[in-house]
Formats: sequence, C-alpha cells, structure tokens
Amino acid sequence: MESFNNDNLEKKEKQIENLINVVENHTRTKRHLEQYSNIGNIDNKENAKKIQEVREQQIHDLKNQIKGINENQSKDDQLENTIEKYINTSGYITKNAQELSDEQLRNMQRKQENRKVQIKNLEEE
Repeated sequence: MESFNNDNLEKKEKQIENLINVVENHTRTKRHLEQYSNIGNIDNKENAKKIQEVREQQIHDLKNQIKGINENQSKDDQLENTIEKYINTSGYITKNAQELSDEQLRNMQRKQENRKVQIKNLEEE
C-alpha cells in the first residue's frame, strides 16, 4: 500500500510541477505580448496567441487532473465510480486494517469521508 501512496504522491508532484511551468510560460508570454504589442511580426503574435490558448487548456486540464476530475465522465458515471471506490476501499480497510500504519488508515478514512460527501452531492444534482 505504501508504494501506491508514494507513486500517487510522485504523480501529483509532477502534475503540480507541470502546472507551475505552464502557468509561468503563459504569464511570461502574456507579459511579452502586452509589452511588445506595438512591434514585431504579426504572424509571430498570432502564433503566440495560439500557443497561449493551448497553455490555457493545459492549465485547465492539469487542475482537473490534480483534483481528480474527469470532465468527460457523466454525473451518473462519476456517482457509480465513486460508490464503487467507496465499497472497494471499505472492504480493503476491513481486511487490511491491522497491516496499515496509523497514518495510512487515517488517510483512507478521510478519503472515505470525502467520498461520502461526494456521493451525497452527486445524488442531489
């Protein structure tokens, strides 16, 4: 279980690093476009604007990945998947509680509480 948490943590850290890099590039390019709008090649400016649009989409996608949101999933699919994760994790906790560290157990229980709230919110929508 610990390697899963470490892998997940490393994945989240890489996603956050990617988000920071994209936001920095976006901000730098935006500032350059504003400062030098009166000079330069029009084609280069259009290309920069297209790149900015791609970066904005990347920022949006990375934020959702970090939050664990899949926008392509319907509410019913999200609800079904969340319930399935809740049930599977409950079974895992029941069977393996003795082998988990206190921190791992607390983290899993906290995630379960978050899933309960998410299930309730999805059912109310």
